[in-house]
Amino acid sequence: MRDYNQPCIVVDIDGTLCPTRPQGMEYAALPILSPVVECLRAHHQQGWYIILYTARQERTYEGNIGLRTAHTVPVLLEWLKRNEIPFDELRIDKPWHGFRGFTVDDKAVPPKVFTSLSADEIIHTWLPHYQIK
Repeated sequence: MRDYNQPCIVVDIDGTLCPTRPQGMEYAALPILSPVVECLRAHHQQGWYIILYTARQERTYEGNIGLRTAHTVPVLLEWLKRNEIPFDELRIDKPWHGFRGFTVDDKAVPPKVFTSLSADEIIHTWLPHYQIK
């Protein structure tokens, strides 16, 4: 069970830990984005709780989480293991906004900021409204 006082990072997979999949490439063959993965590993070693999430193949399986669990998750878990990407939870429930929408998130940190600032700098300068309890 997660301790909500433990530092936590929630990370999207596609476009953050790996590039967005080019047409014709298999998900299993995607390379890692090394700076982000290295930074994530360092945070994990420092005791941060890591939640990975994805909307991978949301359109392919028309939002059916059971089919995504059966077909997408095994490939993803193998890829995470092979690339030694640490995580405590994996969620495949990121909603997809469709072709004519977008996602708004006040706590989103771009990969470039994540890899160039310390956690304290992110919390106190990038997310100045964030309060540690």
